[in-house]
Amino acid sequence: MAYSINHIFFPTDFSKNAERALPFAAEIALKTDAKLTLFHATQETMDIAPDFEKTRDQVIDDSSSNFDKLLNSLEGDRFDSLEISTVVQDGQTVTALLSQVDERSIDLIVMGTKGVTGDRNVILGSVASSVIQKSPVPVLAVPTGSSLDNFENLIFTSDYKKGDLTALSNSIDFAKLFNSSVDVLHVSDQKNMESEIKFRGFRDLVKEHIKFDNISFHHEYELDFFPTVSQFLADRPNSLLVMVRYKKSFWEKLTNRNLSKEMSFYSKVPLLVMIGDQSSQPETILESSKKETS
Repeated sequence: MAYSINHIFFPTDFSKNAERALPFAAEIALKTDAKLTLFHATQETMDIAPDFEKTRDQVIDDSSSNFDKLLNSLEGDRFDSLEISTVVQDGQTVTALLSQVDERSIDLIVMGTKGVTGDRNVILGSVASSVIQKSPVPVLAVPTGSSLDNFENLIFTSDYKKGDLTALSNSIDFAKLFNSSVDVLHVSDQKNMESEIKFRGFRDLVKEHIKFDNISFHHEYELDFFPTVSQFLADRPNSLLVMVRYKKSFWEKLTNRNLSKEMSFYSKVPLLVMIGDQSSQPETILESSKKETS
């Protein structure tokens, strides 16, 4: 089944980061004919404040004005045909955001991030990080300095988990929107026969069952994932990085190391985090490909 994007969710705090990320959401909505919902969460406890009706009206008026400014920042009239709605909700930002995602049947979240920074203690507590970890749908994190040129190439990082085949298939559907090339990258910490067999097996499985010509496969050997990916990105500057998020294993919890969370801030390029489902059945893709060739 093709990855279908019918409703895109764009949370915003009305910052410059959000303004720079909006064209990404609008462009994807235009290419997929999807609805686009802009969302702002306010920390104002409007229902218990003195003169709460006045406070509520003021918050709504301010948000409406900021939404207008944000939408006016889109250049030209090419997005005039989009179906765009706005939502303001009070409460804790991530909780309010995720409740809206569930209620509105969202298919993709697009949000701006600060990008590269040296302060891990600050960035790991950010809204973007929490959304990436908790969202039930894919998240596109757009750091400052990104452009739509980054969509020329899609780099899909795989650890050969059960849900990776489905995640790659969905990522290729996304790549087709922008006529992107796709690089599948796996980083092994040891160079041995087992790692080579896994690499060749996954490559051959993809080539046999997912029909996409502009794809290549890369196997790198390095103890640390991050320097390898950084160098790979440096050699391919106009790229979108794709990672697959799974529920934490015991070892990941023990080491407190989460790759998709860290990459969302240390990457200088847009990051698309797909949702990995260990219970997903790759047989669905295999059966679909058999039907197409029969």
